[in-house]
Amino acid sequence: MGEKNEYDNEKDVSASEKAYIGDNVSFEEAEEENSKIEAVRLVVPLTDDTSLVALTFRFWVLSTFFSILGSVIQQYYMFRVAKGTFSIYFVNLASYGLGTFMARVLPTKKWTIGSHSLSLNPGPFNIKEHALIGIAVSTASNSAYAIYVLSVMDLFLHYRISALGAMILILTTQCLGYGMAGTLRRYLVYPAEMVWWSNLVQVVFYNAMHNTDEFKNKKMIRGWSYMKYFWVFCTGMFLYEFIPQFFAPMLIYFDWICWIKPFDYNFWALFSSHAGGGAGILSLTFEWTFIGGQTMWLPLATQLGQYGGIILSYWIIFPIIWMNNIFNAKLFGRPLTSRLYHLDGKAFDINTMLNPDYTINEEKYNAGVPVTMTPMYALIFLYSFIALGGCVTHIICFHGDNIWKTWKATIKSSDEDIHHKMMSAYAEVPQLWYAIFYVIMLALSMLVVEVYDLQLPWYGVLIAVAIGWAMTLPIGAMVAITGTGPGLNVLTQLACGFIFPGKTIANMTFKCYGYMAMYQCHALLSDLKLGVYMKIPPRSMFTAQVWGTFVGGIFNYITMIIIINTKRPYLNGDMEDPTGLWTGVNPQIYWGSALIYGAFGPAKMFGKSSQYHFIYWGFLIGAVIPIIQWGLSKKFPNIKWSTFNIAVFAGGMSEYPGGLVIGVICGLAVCLVWQGWLFHYHKNWWSKYTFILAAALDTGAAFTGLFLFLFLQGGIHPKIAYNLPSWFMNHHTPEGTNAPYKSVDRCGAHLDKWQSGND
Repeated sequence: MGEKNEYDNEKDVSASEKAYIGDNVSFEEAEEENSKIEAVRLVVPLTDDTSLVALTFRFWVLSTFFSILGSVIQQYYMFRVAKGTFSIYFVNLASYGLGTFMARVLPTKKWTIGSHSLSLNPGPFNIKEHALIGIAVSTASNSAYAIYVLSVMDLFLHYRISALGAMILILTTQCLGYGMAGTLRRYLVYPAEMVWWSNLVQVVFYNAMHNTDEFKNKKMIRGWSYMKYFWVFCTGMFLYEFIPQFFAPMLIYFDWICWIKPFDYNFWALFSSHAGGGAGILSLTFEWTFIGGQTMWLPLATQLGQYGGIILSYWIIFPIIWMNNIFNAKLFGRPLTSRLYHLDGKAFDINTMLNPDYTINEEKYNAGVPVTMTPMYALIFLYSFIALGGCVTHIICFHGDNIWKTWKATIKSSDEDIHHKMMSAYAEVPQLWYAIFYVIMLALSMLVVEVYDLQLPWYGVLIAVAIGWAMTLPIGAMVAITGTGPGLNVLTQLACGFIFPGKTIANMTFKCYGYMAMYQCHALLSDLKLGVYMKIPPRSMFTAQVWGTFVGGIFNYITMIIIINTKRPYLNGDMEDPTGLWTGVNPQIYWGSALIYGAFGPAKMFGKSSQYHFIYWGFLIGAVIPIIQWGLSKKFPNIKWSTFNIAVFAGGMSEYPGGLVIGVICGLAVCLVWQGWLFHYHKNWWSKYTFILAAALDTGAAFTGLFLFLFLQGGIHPKIAYNLPSWFMNHHTPEGTNAPYKSVDRCGAHLDKWQSGND
């Protein structure tokens, strides 16, 4: 009771705030109808100033500049082993400074053309145009998925389509999700249950930067403002991250158990967490980017499910497989790899078995040793199928009623979310806009696959998109509610493998259209929810999203061409990069999946004669478990059965190769403290500090990575790269020494020459 009163006291508002609630909602009504989701209720203000303009001249200048910068940097990172991120928090900070500067120096004169008027400076740089810049840049600052298709064809098949065809492929795969988002927004954006958790960090960050009325009344420790608090912890993390990222990289992969037997092959496989190494059992990490701010605010049930899946898969199942050499696990050398091998353990090279049209030559394949994959890589597909089956039935069983009610009420129910109700002050984007845009993109999609010989017939695009439509609602609901969900990459490749067997390019293209239709739809829906939280006019949102998508796609392609032209032998494996930075690992993983499902097809890889034929049972396992839970919830209603989500659990089990299995213990510890203890027992402290602290720590760590990448790792130019002298915490063993245990990976014996355990 005391907590509620304390929270209510914090919600006192001034007369000016009440004026900003909105024309259609009074403050008293808003407070009474506040969101049913506690975290949203604690951090999203119930205020809105409808006079603020979001789509300004400053928006166009700053969003274009940062979209170009972000798309180039993210594309640059895609081909390199030294990963980095183009932090949206950096964009928020830099655009705020530039936006306020432009508001001071630009002329305020209005130019009138017909019935329209334009001012370069419509007033102070406001929170809505600031958030809109961030949304446009986040839409642009990715490596478009079609880049994987184009780079793989170029690097491994020596086939490059024209620039026009490439741009149509990129933009259509990025834009098909718009039509889907327009249709599904009423189910995945408007209801209060659809939180889209990462947006809450942005809401706090923008309000803190602009010192909005609600945030003026909140003081942090020592009376600091929100932004002073942010800068103190951001600077602290920036300085701290130099230790693990530069001075002492051993702290990234702190595999302390390996020190017991540093030359042992089995110890390496089980306890090393280094890239390309083992399962990382009980390893630690002191690098914040591997822990992440999401551990502080993602729902506890989601995180416990993810970490539980990782522990079961990599700490329990994998050791059983490895130590008993099940499926000849030790024959392939490295336990966690996406590469393909012959059954005799030799690495597989597709180029010796291709026909001129890039299909597999059945005669050559049948004359050689059959191809297979490592056991842990095969299990990834089993876990993916469990996640997909479980996601659909979990949403139907535990959230189907709400979705059905939403459909029947057509978003006119009396239980409407307060934040969506406040958006009624703005004109909505007509469904016709989304429909026309979608039809144009779909027509161009069918045109590009036919004209540019991508092995996929026009109706193949329709099948891929249909799969995306079928799965977007259940998976989107899961992502919005839990913060995570499965992808469609495996399902789309499997479907194409059966429909168009032996066609590698067709498989990659089919996967790109099916997977990206859903992925982009979810990204756009998440942005739409942020727009609801920030009260940004929907038509301005639509314009910003489309603009960011086009700018990002164009500069993704330009950057890809430049990198491939200059780094080709390193990226395709013909030569080894002396700096160790250019490996092309992401295109290689994409290529490996294309070979499994495209060149050979699921019938060969997972057919009855395959040792991995059992993976199809994953669909049934995943589908049945939520039904059992639902039945138990009717029998024992006092237990929250829905908190265990098999799709989330299976997602954790398939963490590799999409992510390294690093820092499980540290991440679990942070989530238990923040979500398990602070959220439940110190809710006011949690609501005040969590999101701004998470943003500060993530931003500081990202700034360190960007600084090192540009100035000390040769990002700007290889000549300015600097290698710190070797010492205990960063020693890389030169060839020929007798001290292999001194490498950063304490389990990794030099040149893989093990002294024991290699039977």
